[in-house]
Amino acid sequence: MALGLFMALPFVLSAGAVFFRPLFASIVIMLLLLPLANILTKLGIPNAISSFLAVLAFLVLVALGFMIILQPALELAQRFPDITNILQERMIDIRQFTASVSQMGKEFSSTIGESQGQQVVVATPTVMEEAAYATPAVLVEFLLIILMSYFMLESRLRLKRIILQKRSNLATRLKAVRTGRSITEDLSRYIGAVTAINVAIGVVVAFGAWAMDIESPMMWGGLAAILNFIPYLGPMLMAVLLFGFGAASTGDLTGGLAPTAAYIALQVVEANLITPTILGRRFAMNPVVILLAISYFTWIWGLAGALIAVPMLIVGKALVDQLGSPNILGFILGEPLFDSPAQSVKETRSGSPL
Repeated sequence: MALGLFMALPFVLSAGAVFFRPLFASIVIMLLLLPLANILTKLGIPNAISSFLAVLAFLVLVALGFMIILQPALELAQRFPDITNILQERMIDIRQFTASVSQMGKEFSSTIGESQGQQVVVATPTVMEEAAYATPAVLVEFLLIILMSYFMLESRLRLKRIILQKRSNLATRLKAVRTGRSITEDLSRYIGAVTAINVAIGVVVAFGAWAMDIESPMMWGGLAAILNFIPYLGPMLMAVLLFGFGAASTGDLTGGLAPTAAYIALQVVEANLITPTILGRRFAMNPVVILLAISYFTWIWGLAGALIAVPMLIVGKALVDQLGSPNILGFILGEPLFDSPAQSVKETRSGSPL
């Protein structure tokens, strides 16, 4: 049964994305805003109002980001076919090679007597039309996330009281308190530090784009800050975008090398010096685990999954630190996910059976 649950989990999360994606996103946002709500409550502000103010601050940041990024990004997206054509015109050698391959294919088809079928051209919607189609669903899901985040924040004190009252002894109460505090502190510290780093990256990229006379430097700075929340894959995508638009704006492929090289150099400094210095060993994670988490959550929830993958890893790491490492292989085979303390002590005293 455990093996069946383990194998069915990603498909259940993917099929129920309309329910699970807002739920997990709300939990991450709630944990992120929890320190701010607690500070406002300690200042004497009622719990409901402090929760509302914390959510309002989050909405202001989101609105500011959209103002900086969305409008210029949509304008550039509308010009994407033209930019693609410019890049294709500069790739003469590749075009000649593909043309020769295509000609060879046509000659081979005519040799074997393959008939030329009628070509059908399907009109695809523009970027603006696709955005218009997706906007209502995105707005409804975003509204649901905001409401759930608020109610989770507003009910945090009652939930904490219930959790403590339901524990049978003092040891389990202390463990519950330590676990909740560890998750909140770790996630808030990580998100706070990473946000500060990414904002700094965005400012540097915006200034560099302005210095290199790249169109909409504020948009590039905001885009760099947001994509930097997705480890490894986000900076790679940003480098590709900088190269493409840089080459298109100058009309030469070499024009995209300068902004791309500058951005890669900035990423090398950030990844090897700034981030390890600020975060330290406490949040050091295996890159393979990070990539697997990003791939997993992107597979089931798309871009939203990629954004919450690392925060979910931080929550999982805090749980492991407090509850112990889970026995995943044993759980698949039908054993308990976590060994009970009594069983662990008994195994320690008796020694290894081998």
